[in-house]
Parts: sequence; structure tokens; C-alpha cells
Amino acid sequence: MNAVASRASTFDMRTVVVGAAAVSALSGAALLRAVEPGALWPCAFHAITGLHCPGCGLTRMLHALVHGDMARAWSMNPLAMIALPLLAMMLMQWWLARPLVPARLNRVVHDGRVWIVAMVLFGVLRNLPFAPLAWMAPG
Repeated sequence: MNAVASRASTFDMRTVVVGAAAVSALSGAALLRAVEPGALWPCAFHAITGLHCPGCGLTRMLHALVHGDMARAWSMNPLAMIALPLLAMMLMQWWLARPLVPARLNRVVHDGRVWIVAMVLFGVLRNLPFAPLAWMAPG
């Protein structure tokens, strides 16, 4: 396979993946628009342990987001509100095969260790019951 054919097949595969992600996101948004907040399923981790995991409030955050309630979405899961645009940017960079942000930010965003540390810290801090950290718990 020559270089031109290889590049074309890579572009096609990337386009399919990004298209599938877009269809999934739009389908999820449509589903969340149709569901009432009380009908959303609870977090199994929270039900078992009584603690808030880093993902607790994610479904309610997405529900608030598709209904345009940014303040409520932030109150449900601030880490996810920061991560969603970054993840979308990472997907777009992969699709376009070129950087969209400065190199230093790009290195930080693509470093898995940063994501792991952020999730662990967020998971611990959002369970501390005193100010100024209690605001991180969903609700």
C-alpha cells in the first residue's frame, strides 16, 4: 500500500470513529432530554459505600447540560465539566491530525498521569464534609 492510500484509509477510519462519537453523543443528548431527573439511575458506588466517586453526578451533570443549566451541571460534577471540552478537543486533534492548542497544554492534556491524579484527588476531596471542599459533592 502506498503512502497516499495509507493516508486516505487512516483519514476514513478517523472520520468513521469521529462520526460514531458524534452520533453517540447526539443520541445520548436526545435520550437525556426526554428523561426526567428523578428517573435517572443512582450511582452504584455511592449506594454501596455512601461515598462519592469521581463519576458521581455525571449523568445528572449531562442531563443539566443538555437542558442548558450550566450552574446545575457544574454543581453535579465540576471535573467532568472541565474534562468534556478537553476530551472533545483531543478527539478533534486526533481526527485532524494536527494540534489545536499550544504544545505545553497539549502535553499536559494527553498525559494519562495528570488525568489519574486529577480523578483521585477529586474523588478524595469531594468526600470531605467541610468548607471549602463540600461544594464538590454532587447536588
